[in-house]
Amino acid sequence: MSVAPSGSIQASALSFVLLAVGHTIGGKQWTSEKAFKAIANSRPWACGTVGWYQGSAFFLVSAILHYQWSRDPAALNDPLTKAMAGIINILLWSSSAWYAKHGINENAWAVGLSAALQAYAVFKS
Repeated sequence: MSVAPSGSIQASALSFVLLAVGHTIGGKQWTSEKAFKAIANSRPWACGTVGWYQGSAFFLVSAILHYQWSRDPAALNDPLTKAMAGIINILLWSSSAWYAKHGINENAWAVGLSAALQAYAVFKS
């Protein structure tokens, strides 16, 4: 039995691609700030920089994973797959709240919208 591809999960995959691109661009912006350059070659500088780009890679891997799920939505019936989707969703909502708490509203909105789309796409059934 073949299952039709899921447009909502494809849309979620696309949102993760956009988050990856935006996240990478944002990293280039804040790492060029004077305060960040002042700590160059320190442990916080190294961890902050590599961690930021790991976040971008996480978004890209999530995009690929969601695209794979969009091609076989029945895969989300597996409890482990559903758990992965749930962990991703919790991470998105937590990040959105963290950004909002710290006044980084454009990031809060972008990540929050992606969280809402992802929740709808993978948990609607």
